[in-house]
Amino acid sequence: MDCKWIIGGSTFLDLAHDAWRRARPDLRVEKIALAQNAAYDFDLEVLTTLSPSEGSAFVAFDERFGNIKRIELMAAVMERGFKLEPFIGPRAVVAGGVQVGLNAFIGDGAIVGHASRIDYNSVLLPGAQVGSGAHVRPSCWFEPGVTVGNGAQVGAHSTLRTGALVAPGLRIGRNCELGWPQRYGDHVAAGTVFDPRYDAPILTYG
Repeated sequence: MDCKWIIGGSTFLDLAHDAWRRARPDLRVEKIALAQNAAYDFDLEVLTTLSPSEGSAFVAFDERFGNIKRIELMAAVMERGFKLEPFIGPRAVVAGGVQVGLNAFIGDGAIVGHASRIDYNSVLLPGAQVGSGAHVRPSCWFEPGVTVGNGAQVGAHSTLRTGALVAPGLRIGRNCELGWPQRYGDHVAAGTVFDPRYDAPILTYG
């Protein structure tokens, strides 16, 4: 039986491992937790004990560090020859014409509308919703209760928190965090953070 190695850390590692195990009983699904040093670099030594010819991998790490660590780990796993696949939960609703990139995760109960695009390494947790013709660029993170309207665009490495509602046709720049549980009706510049601790958005990048 082929193996599916779920590689990474954080609570998302447990969630992804359980999701793959339930969805693919035909595979031997194993969880590989990686340690991190004081600089938050991953200890990749365990990967030398795995053979890419004996299975495939899925990289699971949460949104900390602006979704950067997950994509760093994805690159390291691919460099070692492991094949990566997206995960689409058996109880997710994915319409026709949807494109889903490598190592993307669409959890059970998530909804993706017709002709939308979910780029590589992006995560739609259970209950997130993306309308028709929308584009979610690489390495984004959508919490449960997020709604993205038809034709909206979300920039790479962005995080949308529970209760964020993105209006149809809206453009969210890269490296944004929509942390206010509200309807966003204006385009959002790259690097803008809506932190619930503050009354005004913060521009974090030039």
